[in-house]
Amino acid sequence: MESFKVIEKLVSMVAQNEPVALVTIVESSGSTPRGPGSMMLVDKKGVLLEGTIGGGILEERAKSDAAECLRANESKLFLYELSADNEKSLPMICGGNIRCFVKVFPQKKQLIIVGAGHVGEKLCKMASILGYTVIVVDDRENRATKDNFPEASHIFLGDILENLKEVPIDENTCIVIVTHAHEYDQAVLEAVIDSSALYIGMIGSTSKVRKCFDNLRKKGISDELISKVYSPIGLDIGGESPEEIALSIMAQIQAIAYKKTVPHLKLSEEAIMK
Repeated sequence: MESFKVIEKLVSMVAQNEPVALVTIVESSGSTPRGPGSMMLVDKKGVLLEGTIGGGILEERAKSDAAECLRANESKLFLYELSADNEKSLPMICGGNIRCFVKVFPQKKQLIIVGAGHVGEKLCKMASILGYTVIVVDDRENRATKDNFPEASHIFLGDILENLKEVPIDENTCIVIVTHAHEYDQAVLEAVIDSSALYIGMIGSTSKVRKCFDNLRKKGISDELISKVYSPIGLDIGGESPEEIALSIMAQIQAIAYKKTVPHLKLSEEAIMK
């Protein structure tokens, strides 16, 4: 019955897009508090949500290790020696050994596509394949539709800036600005540039980007914030069709997420400040 409760809680957390770690005893030897199959669920703060692997020092250490795995987004196997024989052991009198596997269920990344044009449409499909939760924001009734964006979890139709206020933005959020007018692009960028988003990209030629950045600078926005923006958007992989542009944008987002060095099209920090 306890295992069912752990699994039910796990399903609930994943459905709510909350990061969580499942800790399972996969092997034990000697005297141990609990045996293989015992499970517990831990959140990113190391708080026990459901289940137990035996309590005490063992459980506290495993909770801490699980929280660290969540922060690193890495599943991992741990060996816990339950004795006071050496410095690496946990100070317990059991004397046995336990192996625990920590399985990380990370929060899904969120992609906000501001602009329901052809690039946004292709980008939505690619992001969905990669497991992103996709939100589309636009003010055109003929474009911001479920027919055009069947993979989107939510479509906001209407005033773009007002609707953006309804979308939570955190460090797990990527924002792509591809609206149908330059003035909208700048207004949207101004609205989100000071957010904690993992990625902010804006489409546009080098001359358009320079003009936009100059306008933001005149409004008091710092070069430090402006340098966060990936614009011109995408990686330098060639191609100009909506599909190819979307591919270059999605590849850039993935590279940023995985901290890879790749050929960005964005202006260098030196160029931004000129």
